[in-house]
Amino acid sequence: MTAMSTLLPTWYRAFAVIVGLISIALALVVLADPALGLFLLVFLLAFALLVMGIDRIVTGFTGHVVSQGALFGVGFAPGPGGASPPTGPGTPPKP
Repeated sequence: MTAMSTLLPTWYRAFAVIVGLISIALALVVLADPALGLFLLVFLLAFALLVMGIDRIVTGFTGHVVSQGALFGVGFAPGPGGASPPTGPGTPPKP
């Protein structure tokens, strides 16, 4: 029995490498200066809450889910797909 594997799009793989490199760089900064790490943590949390708040307000006013939970590769909103990588065109919904 063989497992079916899906090859991710090139742009997604490049994005994953870039995010990984940024994550490693930020980890080294936090290890070098914990005070700066605390500031960075607060800044990133505030940014995430700001983006999530804007997403929720737009969703509330329009009635349409804007991000589908895949904003910047981070799952901010619940929904189909969450923060899973794209795998190509899906099947259309049944009527």
